[in-house]
Amino acid sequence: MRILLATLLALAVSAAQAQQAPRARPQITGNIVEDAKANLGLPGKPAASVNPAESVFDNLHAQLQKTTKDIADKAIADLNAAITDATNRNDAISLPCWQANLAFVQMLPVEWPTPPTEIGVALGLQIKRDLLNAVTGSQPGSIKVACAALFGDELKIFLNIGALFGLRVATGGAL
Repeated sequence: MRILLATLLALAVSAAQAQQAPRARPQITGNIVEDAKANLGLPGKPAASVNPAESVFDNLHAQLQKTTKDIADKAIADLNAAITDATNRNDAISLPCWQANLAFVQMLPVEWPTPPTEIGVALGLQIKRDLLNAVTGSQPGSIKVACAALFGDELKIFLNIGALFGLRVATGGAL
């Protein structure tokens, strides 16, 4: 586990350094102490205020947030295309599922236009509860309820195809 964390940390640092704009050429005055203070800090920060661990985690967080946002945006585009197709083909079984999945992805913090604050313990706990209820809840908009018909229909198709080849999969021979 420690090796994995160290590897992720090293990758984050190297990727963050590769994406940063090249630094300006250091100013050398001849005073070693003053030159070190002025030239070893991050852009916009004096060297005395730089915390290497903090900057690494800030870079890691920014990259993770960007990657998560990219994935969510691609999922939204895919779900919108599925909704359009299901609507055009009048597919009443899959349409509620795609709509529930779209609502779920849009409620992720990376999709919030303006986050209310940095996510702390209380907000993180509430987000977890909201996401869990959106997936496993019993209300009509939850993925569990909205996708039940689609999952059942897909399972039936899978079992029928298996029966064509003489397979009795996961039913104990009941189907």
